[in-house]
Amino acid sequence: MFKLRRPVYRALIITHVVSSVAWLGLSLCLLVMGLWATGTSVAAEQYAAGSAMAVLAGALAVPLGAAALASGVVLMLGTKWTLAYTWVLVKLVATAVTFALTVFSLRPGLAETAASLDPVRLQVLDDQILAAPIVSSSVYLGAVVLSYVKPWGRRGSRARVRVPVPARSGR
Repeated sequence: MFKLRRPVYRALIITHVVSSVAWLGLSLCLLVMGLWATGTSVAAEQYAAGSAMAVLAGALAVPLGAAALASGVVLMLGTKWTLAYTWVLVKLVATAVTFALTVFSLRPGLAETAASLDPVRLQVLDDQILAAPIVSSSVYLGAVVLSYVKPWGRRGSRARVRVPVPARSGR
């Protein structure tokens, strides 16, 4: 184990937050475009939404997910927030699983869907085009909550004494 120096920690935490928030934003954009593609009655709009989903996921999902995952792992190794904390383990597993699903399922699936769309003929799209953005958005929002609330404490500790902490104002 090592301890991150302050400038490196700051750079990593900024990288982690920005890439994670961007990954969530991408997921929400894919959800909106998926809703548009499945709900429109205009073939050209369906084609545009499906094509945009494939392009955005193809260009942004892997770099953003890799940056979020890698910076999170380095922060875990270089700070007190290690795998000894249940919330860190849950967040790491959720991020790793969603990243793997992004690489091996989301991107190829959206590319296949986009390739099958026709700008002059409306198609019935499977609701699976919405499943991945719904799941990933939920996971990423859950990760935000875990990072802020930090529930559960250290794994393996027997006595879990909760000391009430008074709320502090922003002033």
